Amino acid sequence: MAPLIVPFMLGLMLAAPLVTPPASSPKAPPPWDLVWTIDPPDGSPTKPRPRPSAKLRELGRSLYLDRCAVCHGDKGDADSALARQLRPTPTAFFRGVYKLRSTPAGSLPTDGDLFRTLTRGLHGTAMKPWRRLSERERWALVGHLKSLSPRFASEPPAAAVAVPTPPRQIADIQERGEALYLRYACGACHGTTGEGDGPAHDRWRGTGRRETRARDFSRGRFIRGAEMEDLYLTLKVGIEGTPMMAYALPDEELWALAAYVRVLVRERPLEDFPPAGTQASDEHAPGAGLPDRPGN
Repeated sequence: MAPLIVPFMLGLMLAAPLVTPPASSPKAPPPWDLVWTIDPPDGSPTKPRPRPSAKLRELGRSLYLDRCAVCHGDKGDADSALARQLRPTPTAFFRGVYKLRSTPAGSLPTDGDLFRTLTRGLHGTAMKPWRRLSERERWALVGHLKSLSPRFASEPPAAAVAVPTPPRQIADIQERGEALYLRYACGACHGTTGEGDGPAHDRWRGTGRRETRARDFSRGRFIRGAEMEDLYLTLKVGIEGTPMMAYALPDEELWALAAYVRVLVRERPLEDFPPAGTQASDEHAPGAGLPDRPGN
């Protein structure tokens, strides 16, 4: 199967400034949009987690107010002027409901899940990757995010789902995945060809807000990631707060579906890929005016 995107081109785009391309080159994809398709594939920490301390808590609070509150609100309620302009709207942390988890549906995310989301971002939203922050700073933010919801104080997260090793020969299971895609009516939301245009598409968009939209697989961009393990986990645990439910299926069926979803990715020239779909105005595009570390 053809790669999702040419590594050489990714290297070129990584060096590009995070700004909206000029109007004189309408075919060029916004470099800020491509930042979600570039390293790291996993986002897990590489160093030991720092010990909790008053200094670390204060660092997390300060970083949140400086970098995150502009979208998520000072109290984590997503009540900010910018939040009202972004589509989809930023997460309201006080609810304790997170789209990306390695835990079963209905459970809180693990601290590692929160760390990985900070590192990788959420493609298709204004939540950019924060890997430019040090690991200590990201852990400090994890602690502060948890303080914004009473759920973390009253219930522990369930154990993370163990992702098995994916099959080596995914071409052998893609045909079965196609049959399962039809059996479980995945096309009702994602469309027959995976372009996010199924008959239920408009129902999930909301009234003029596009709070939720079916993922267009043909773009080759996924909110969690495009590796087989990423797709498996999304199918296994779902995406909390959206119509994407968890599928209680045998592993072999989950792998087959994941393999078929990758077939739906189209091999197209990089410049033909449309933006991921964030409906912020250009001045609020990720990387264009949102807080960042000086000099980055």
